[in-house]
Amino acid sequence: MAVQPLQRDSSQPAAVPAPAAAPNKAEAPARAPAKDAPPAQDPAPQGQGEGLVARFKADPRKYILSGAGLLLALFAGYQGIHWLVAGRYEITTDNAYIRADIATIAPKVQGYVEHVHVTDNQAVKAGDLLVTLEVADYATRVSEAAAALQQSIAAQAQARAGVAAAEANVETATAQIAAQRDRLVQAKASAAAAEADATLAANDLERYTELAGKGHYPKASLDAAATKAQAARASLDQSKAGITTAQSELSVAEANYHRAQEDLASAKAAVAGADAQVEAAQARVDAAKLDATRTELRAPFDGVVANRVVAEGQLLSPGQQTMSIVPVSDAYIVANFKETQVERMRAGQEVDIHVDAYPDLKVTGTLDSIAPATGGQFSLIPMDTATGNFTKIVQRVPVRVKISDEALATGLMRPGLSVEATVIAKGVDG
Repeated sequence: MAVQPLQRDSSQPAAVPAPAAAPNKAEAPARAPAKDAPPAQDPAPQGQGEGLVARFKADPRKYILSGAGLLLALFAGYQGIHWLVAGRYEITTDNAYIRADIATIAPKVQGYVEHVHVTDNQAVKAGDLLVTLEVADYATRVSEAAAALQQSIAAQAQARAGVAAAEANVETATAQIAAQRDRLVQAKASAAAAEADATLAANDLERYTELAGKGHYPKASLDAAATKAQAARASLDQSKAGITTAQSELSVAEANYHRAQEDLASAKAAVAGADAQVEAAQARVDAAKLDATRTELRAPFDGVVANRVVAEGQLLSPGQQTMSIVPVSDAYIVANFKETQVERMRAGQEVDIHVDAYPDLKVTGTLDSIAPATGGQFSLIPMDTATGNFTKIVQRVPVRVKISDEALATGLMRPGLSVEATVIAKGVDG
């Protein structure tokens, strides 16, 4: 017999079914996903992560050691590549400092400070005025030296006039000598003539006397011949006396000539002394003017004022320090490398510089020169190894490094700062 479906009366309300209890998650059957619902995520990865965390919590040392080993291997590989590419060419020392040829400003003359034109840490240019000393005392010295110079010039002119007078006296003495020599010649000629007349008169007297004895010549004429012979002898004696006088006058003229020569030499010596006095007076004038200019202390080169220890009104002595000028733009580095490091160093090699004061500043330089001796050779007491107790000590060789212009332009390369210098000795075999 067939089952007939139950017919409900539409006029009676349908019975409300009781709410079903929520199914247990463990017992709930899997539902088919809806057509438009997103695909369900695989819960397996979440389960694996939870497993790793559980395993890490169970034994953490294994994973820490593995990570540390991996980092160590990466670090060793990086260091090996760096050493192969660049590290084997680098020669480094931290015994290095920035240096500069600092000038100490000191006066050359004594004086009171009138004005100080600069302050500490002020940048100056070559020739800028730094300190002015009182110049009044030195201006007075200039005037005094100038007056002494004029006096020396007057003495020089007087000495030169004396030379002219002495030269005139020499010329006069020379003329006198010539005249006296002419007179001597004339006297000798007169004496020769008088001697001839005396001889002739004596011969005539002798002949007339012989004739008068024989009665052939009158006695009156004989007396006249005797008188004539006597007069001739007197004239001869007078001529000889004239020769003696002329010779004496010539000797006097020659003596006057020699005296005039000595006076001329003395006058010339006086002129030389006067010239020397003029030169000395001129030198004193120049020295006084130079001292007057030295009352101004100026900067010898571009730099920065430091260690200023001078004040207005202070009395300065020659050589007393007033301040220092630091040429920051001309700074350089002196790096003291070990003697075992300088084998591959050459002038012109690139140098990497790390300044301790500015760790983020990149500074480069160039190897300028290597010292001809170790630093120990220039110490106050050089090391003497000729002793019984000998301990070998590695010596340091000073190396001068030129800082790049870009780094110097920053004005940060202050002398005295500590640096670490690394020379790139690439291309040089050991």
